[in-house]
Amino acid sequence: MLDVHPPHHAARSWTDFFIHLATITAGLLIAIGLEQSVEALHNLHERHQLEADLQREGEKNVDTITRDLRLFVEAEWFQGAQAAADGGAARDGFVSFSLTRAPCAPGTVSDSVARYIMPSDAVWTAARESNRVGLLPVDEARMYARLAHNFQLLTDGRNHMAAVCERILAMQARFSSATAAGTRLEWHLRPEHASEFAETASEAAVALRGLMFRLRFLMLFEEGILKGNRDAESLARDLNSQVWQALPRD
Repeated sequence: MLDVHPPHHAARSWTDFFIHLATITAGLLIAIGLEQSVEALHNLHERHQLEADLQREGEKNVDTITRDLRLFVEAEWFQGAQAAADGGAARDGFVSFSLTRAPCAPGTVSDSVARYIMPSDAVWTAARESNRVGLLPVDEARMYARLAHNFQLLTDGRNHMAAVCERILAMQARFSSATAAGTRLEWHLRPEHASEFAETASEAAVALRGLMFRLRFLMLFEEGILKGNRDAESLARDLNSQVWQALPRD
């Protein structure tokens, strides 16, 4: 709060009046300038802190996604499961084949090669909900907004993959049994169930590839931000043409 005090004695002439008026005006301007300077310094400090937090989160995400990309090898199981169900030997009205256990776990994408870990956008979400996004320059905020959009796409892809995995686990529990060695499972399905299983395995392979695409895109986008890239549109266009080439081929 700014306190303005009246002069200690009455103005006796126009000169005194204008001197008092100029003094009060100068005092108000100085006080307002100091207040705005303090606020600007506070906002600058908050901006630098937010940028540092976003950078640390980005560095952690790059490491997390690098580990998650190892899950792409599991596409081989889903492709093999589809081929086994489509080409399994039919006898006495059942299609039979053997497979190793499905690389799936309830509630998540995988639990065989490495448990899937969702990269984080908690810092950006907190900044958006607390109205601190305006502290960032427009081009920098646009980069993180594009990144947040791709996080949502990643979440959708992860949820789809997890749902397909759970369907495969349900069919595994229903139609398979352990062999004596315990390393493989023997499947016995009626033709219509074998067809359903082949379709589900094929869907899982496609969903996994889509998930890997989104993870790879996010990793390269995070790396672009960490290197100082602030052109969201051109970076996104470049990455879309590069990501598929960076993924392992079937």
